[in-house]
Amino acid sequence: MSVASVVVEIKEGSSDTVLGSLARIPQISVYGVKENQIVTVIEGDTIKDVDATVRQISQLEAVIGVYPVFAGDE
Repeated sequence: MSVASVVVEIKEGSSDTVLGSLARIPQISVYGVKENQIVTVIEGDTIKDVDATVRQISQLEAVIGVYPVFAGDE
């Protein structure tokens, strides 16, 4: 299993919308929201699966960027 912790930077005032979108992606856990940043953990069978999820998040409306903090295999 691969895991990555990422910070999702969002447009100001869009946290509810983005959180709703993230909640529909099963491999994502949200651990905090502060101003225009959402701290998440993404899990996948492989690092390619995690990368595909990062790309999916980056395509969400109101997402400015997705910034990995940690990535590794369990």
